[in-house]
Amino acid sequence: MTRLHERIVDSRFFKRRKASEDTKRKIANWATWDCADPEFQYAYARRVSLYVHQGRADLTFSDGEVVDLQPGDFLTIEAGASATWKIIEPIRNSYCYHDTFESASRRASQVRMQDK
Repeated sequence: MTRLHERIVDSRFFKRRKASEDTKRKIANWATWDCADPEFQYAYARRVSLYVHQGRADLTFSDGEVVDLQPGDFLTIEAGASATWKIIEPIRNSYCYHDTFESASRRASQVRMQDK
C-alpha cells in the first residue's frame, strides 16, 4: 500500500510514515547516526525503527522495493531485511532496535501509584 501524500508505505520489509508529534517526543533519548557515505549495504538481524532529522536517502531492499527517506520520516525495518542505502544528502537519524524497548508490563511495574 502506498499513499505518497501521507508518506505512508507498507512493504514486506519496512513501513514508512511521517512521524507524529508523539513519536518525535518518544525518540528524544534514542541513539543518533550520521552518514555521508555515498552507498553501502546493510543486513538487518534485528527489527529497528529510525527517524530522519536531516538529509535524504534511497533504500533498495533485496526484493527490489525502494523507499525514499526525507526529514520527518519514521521508518521501521523488519529483521531479516537487507538493503542498499544510497545517500543523496548526508543523513542524520535517531534509531532504536525493538528488542531494546522496555515492555509495557515492565513500564507498568515501574509506576508507583499514590495511596488515596
